[in-house]
Amino acid sequence: IPPSTRLRRAILLNDVLLVHRILKNHPLLLHNTDYTDKSNTSLHLAAEAGFTEIVHLLLTLGHDATEVSRTTEHNTPLMLAAKHGRVDTGVLLITQCKTPSVHLRNAAGLDALALAATCPNSVALIPVLLNHGARVDGVDLDGNTALHHASASGSLKASRILLGAGANPQAMNYSDWTPLAYSQTVAAEVYFKNLIQEDLVQKRSVQTRIVPRGSEDLLRRGLKAGGGGGVRIVQQQQEEEGVGGDAGDEGENEEDQMIGDALKRHWSPVDRRRPGTPGGTTPRHEWGSPPLLSHVRTKSGDGRTRAESG
Repeated sequence: IPPSTRLRRAILLNDVLLVHRILKNHPLLLHNTDYTDKSNTSLHLAAEAGFTEIVHLLLTLGHDATEVSRTTEHNTPLMLAAKHGRVDTGVLLITQCKTPSVHLRNAAGLDALALAATCPNSVALIPVLLNHGARVDGVDLDGNTALHHASASGSLKASRILLGAGANPQAMNYSDWTPLAYSQTVAAEVYFKNLIQEDLVQKRSVQTRIVPRGSEDLLRRGLKAGGGGGVRIVQQQQEEEGVGGDAGDEGENEEDQMIGDALKRHWSPVDRRRPGTPGGTTPRHEWGSPPLLSHVRTKSGDGRTRAESG
């Protein structure tokens, strides 16, 4: 049996001692690229299987020391770990690998964050990726953000983490769909709406605690000049700059309207069907069931809009 084949078998068997012995006798086989299997390297095999000890051994021996290994689909070992829920392996690759790969994208435009969002078992890896430079607003070739993929996969914990990190719940992909539209069930959609409302409330509470820029200096100068003049100066400054008052109310009303539009976006303006999973081609019914022949919007006696299928 060729040493390259024995090395791959040893990795898949999670035999650390055998892997170390083979590489000691054949150091040139460290990467051992398999051109018959999407150009997977030794590190790809170990990362996808979640064999942390072998990953640590390969990194110690110099795997990916100067360049990140990539398959024919441009997947990195970190991407495979994130895609298959290998949290410990992913953390090791992020913190120990000499060549960072958090920012890299594969042939479909997906980075490790988006792939982690598609796998509920990789939720614990998302904060680590964000802390090491992953872009929460990054998009794939279809314009889907990580929040789109988290919603489509039903990973509600991932959605909560991404919203807390600043993900835009109103972001539309290139088909004009928001993350909310990809909710797989009614319960998931309701939960997602609550997350958006909570995120909006938190942002407003933070904004109310922020003091307008320059107001403190104006207040000090006014107090030194005497009495409550500083307050009048600050109020005048805010009115001139549109800070607070009616201008602030108008901004909040516009934001409420935008959030409301996002929450009510259940129907496509093109084909009046809810979208399928990002990247998929099969149309789905409103709540993720098989596609129906058509959908017609009607109004009930109380004036509310309903959907009928025919």
